[in-house]
Amino acid sequence: MTRIENRFDVVVVGGGIVGLSTALEAQRRGLSVAVVDPGMVQARASFGNAGVLSRGSIFPMAAPGIRSRLPRYALGRDISVRVRMGSLPFLLPWVRRFLMAAEEGAWRRAAAALNPMVAAAFDHHVAMAELVGGRHLIRRNGWLRLYRSGEAFAGSVLERSVLQENGVRIDCLGEDEIRQLEPHLAHRFSHGIFFPDTGSVESPGELVELYRIAAEGRGATFVTGTADAIVAAADGMAVMSAGRRIEGRHVVLAAGAHSAKLAKPLGYRFPLAAERGYHRHFELADGVELRRPVYDAAGGYVLSPMNGKVRLLSGVELARPDDAPDTAQIEGVEPDARKTLGFTAPVEDKPWMGSRPSTPDGMPVIGRAARHPHLIFAFGHGHIGFANGPVTGAAVASLLMGEQPPVPIAAFAPQRFGG
Repeated sequence: MTRIENRFDVVVVGGGIVGLSTALEAQRRGLSVAVVDPGMVQARASFGNAGVLSRGSIFPMAAPGIRSRLPRYALGRDISVRVRMGSLPFLLPWVRRFLMAAEEGAWRRAAAALNPMVAAAFDHHVAMAELVGGRHLIRRNGWLRLYRSGEAFAGSVLERSVLQENGVRIDCLGEDEIRQLEPHLAHRFSHGIFFPDTGSVESPGELVELYRIAAEGRGATFVTGTADAIVAAADGMAVMSAGRRIEGRHVVLAAGAHSAKLAKPLGYRFPLAAERGYHRHFELADGVELRRPVYDAAGGYVLSPMNGKVRLLSGVELARPDDAPDTAQIEGVEPDARKTLGFTAPVEDKPWMGSRPSTPDGMPVIGRAARHPHLIFAFGHGHIGFANGPVTGAAVASLLMGEQPPVPIAAFAPQRFGG
């Protein structure tokens, strides 16, 4: 028997940073909110990222020249990107569109479309953190991309040009300048790119939990459980979850990598892949300090300071959201990362794994559903979801109220995938 819950102005499906930002922004506008989420905190993609609020993350993964590297990805010969071969039949619709997007014109257009949202991300994070009592967790300490040779650095010339065209400040560094910024890194990097306008979050999971506490304290109803379906309702939509029917004037689908599965029965087929990431924390060696997140371009890993420890993150694994973890990638980068920074014992028994929702064109899906005007999509941010969660929440709240979004979102419309 289905039990009907109270009717709300907005029912948000997903309790990650996009869903919680949407809930808080809706509450600021006087709307009643319910959030449907399994409540598995560490399973959320926003729990386990590098905490980087990157001003320079305007590029989709479908970059010029990537086609030539696809065999290496598929065969597991590239440390930065792997494809789970058993998932390939599921991934084929995504792969086809990805290959279409992997040309310079589309890549430049995506960068130009993402740039206004990415430029606004840091300020929206700060504003939301101040609202929930988490401002102390955010620093503007920059982001450092490292290269081991002049040849490797020269390979970034097109990317650096497009960054400058889009007003992204960068500083190109030599070996001595890298040492000044990060004196405890090994002397194995000859060149670097420093992003001075980038910030970072000391503990992403802690910040997201503050969002949840704030939303609940402001009257949001949290329905613990998996959303089984989204259905039309009288003058609105409803979410079905374990025999419960949660009705709302609007439903916002922000369920990350599981969003496509919930949209499909309504007639929307989004080519969404799970861009899976792994991390593990380590104790720093005595006297060793890391001042900001750094990315080793050759090693395919990120080192990020987290609460006095270091978080090691590996690259991308493309798979289905529910595939079993495969820790080969992060185990593969650990020995190399130890040559870069002195760290000792792991903190956890095993690495963390989370699935980020990835679209083939590298842009999120934000906007009203074409055939269901009371349904709004907000997912597909890939590896920039944590950084752009608050600005996405503000954009969705603007759609709910019929207002102008704070940043242009036309390029992110679901209709580009038939949605």
